[in-house]
Amino acid sequence: MKTNSRILLKNSFFQKIQRTTKKFNLNTQELRADLILDLKVLAEMAHEQATKTTERRKPTKEQQKWAKLAAYISRSINIIAKEYDTGKIKEKLEELRKLVNEELGEGNKKA
Repeated sequence: MKTNSRILLKNSFFQKIQRTTKKFNLNTQELRADLILDLKVLAEMAHEQATKTTERRKPTKEQQKWAKLAAYISRSINIIAKEYDTGKIKEKLEELRKLVNEELGEGNKKA
């Protein structure tokens, strides 16, 4: 009897761990998908600013800043799409926040 209850307990425990892991993986995938969608919007906004037509033939310094941001955001999207480590994703987002502050001036200190 004790052996059967141990086996049942182990099986139950194992199944709960599997369900929890599956939930975490799904939540992480949803989170990454949401982040990517948000970043795509930002990339499009930055691209629009970078490609605005002006009377001058050369891009302005402001347009160059926006182009740099658009490129960095695109690279961030690629990294987030491939990365599973949430710590590394947060680190990449923090780097992006710092770059935005450097290029466009201080905004919110914490994203």
